[in-house]
Amino acid sequence: MKRIQYLIMAVVAISILVGTGSSCKKNMFDEAIYDTLIKIQSPVDSVDPNHNWELTTTKYLIITANAGVGTKKVMILDANPKTSSLAQVVGQLYMEEGNRVGLSVSYPSLLSTLYAAAVDSTGAYTVTEFNPANRDVDFSTTLFKKEMLSYSPMFQYFAFCYEQEFPEPGDFDYNDVLMHIALERANAREMYFHVRLAAVGGNQQLAGCLRLPEISYDEIDTVYTVGDKSFNKEITDQYMAVLRERDLLLKGLKGEPILNLFADAHWATGDILNADFGMFQRKQYNVTKQSSTDAQLMVPREVTFVLKLKTDIRANGITLNNIDPFIIRSYNGVNMEVHTYNYRTVKALNEYNYIDVGHLPWALIVPLGSFCHPLEGVNMGFRMKDKTTGSSILFGAYDVGGHSFGEWAVNRNQSKDWYEYPNESNVFVW
Repeated sequence: MKRIQYLIMAVVAISILVGTGSSCKKNMFDEAIYDTLIKIQSPVDSVDPNHNWELTTTKYLIITANAGVGTKKVMILDANPKTSSLAQVVGQLYMEEGNRVGLSVSYPSLLSTLYAAAVDSTGAYTVTEFNPANRDVDFSTTLFKKEMLSYSPMFQYFAFCYEQEFPEPGDFDYNDVLMHIALERANAREMYFHVRLAAVGGNQQLAGCLRLPEISYDEIDTVYTVGDKSFNKEITDQYMAVLRERDLLLKGLKGEPILNLFADAHWATGDILNADFGMFQRKQYNVTKQSSTDAQLMVPREVTFVLKLKTDIRANGITLNNIDPFIIRSYNGVNMEVHTYNYRTVKALNEYNYIDVGHLPWALIVPLGSFCHPLEGVNMGFRMKDKTTGSSILFGAYDVGGHSFGEWAVNRNQSKDWYEYPNESNVFVW
């Protein structure tokens, strides 16, 4: 799948040669040489050195449930649920009328207006709009009061997109593992993590976990899945049995809770297999336009993990922006973790040497559940300078001028809406 193995071989060879010049210091990995070689391999001419790779904003709101509204829960929505049938929930809490409660929410940075809905015991909605830059939210003025909706707003999914190659540079199609994740508050102490394994374009065993850095392992009461579903249920091969039967909740190296999502992305996404199947073929799932011998189109599997806390003190602070889903790959006999950019240096379950180079990240968060990810072998969308004319050339899955991934990579303040402008011939359309 990847064509850059020679790069790492060159790094190792150079590093060993450097080490042979001294009996006291043998550099088995030279980060400076590695960084130089990565830049030679890079499909972009430059990357914003101050890039944080964030497309979302997190705000801490103080919500007041005014008297007379009859509040049982409050939803924070990305659109007016009365005028749009596509309004999604970006945050939710349970509170009583007259109370004042804090809530953290994460939402696409493109939004300048959010909506708060107070829902009473009958299911009627009272809705107000507000600027998320203002921390205080109440229902003293409303768009409408105590009205029923014709639908129930869905919880917003974020797309978590991964390259499997860490610490090698990838091909940057960000489809080796693709998870869609939504966070739902079931009640004051319970959270539902809806995890959809949407695509697998990788070619090796890749495990998946979800770390919760905002709370500690000891704060968890119970963890289970809705309907006792599991990404690992159909793994019947004895070789995978140990991974299949591991607890749903693991304890991280720093004492944080980690949800055990899947042991092997291909087995979790692929067909139901028999114990005597034999050698398993690692197909690519949902990264091509049509099924073939090596690729397959399929309806993604989804498992809902229910996490119950011992108290409700911390639940209101957890958002899709401060969870840490990550994948694990084996590299030279070491388990390496691929985290999103903000958590890139974290070692959650495995000790290894992290290599931090100023380049494209190995994982991205896109605040759009229907995000059309690149097809296999198509990069996310880059910008290169024509050496003859000096003009910019855009190419890849998101290459629309003024709205391209490449322009955003070069300047974090440009083209923040790139994920809404796919080149449909180069992406998987849901």
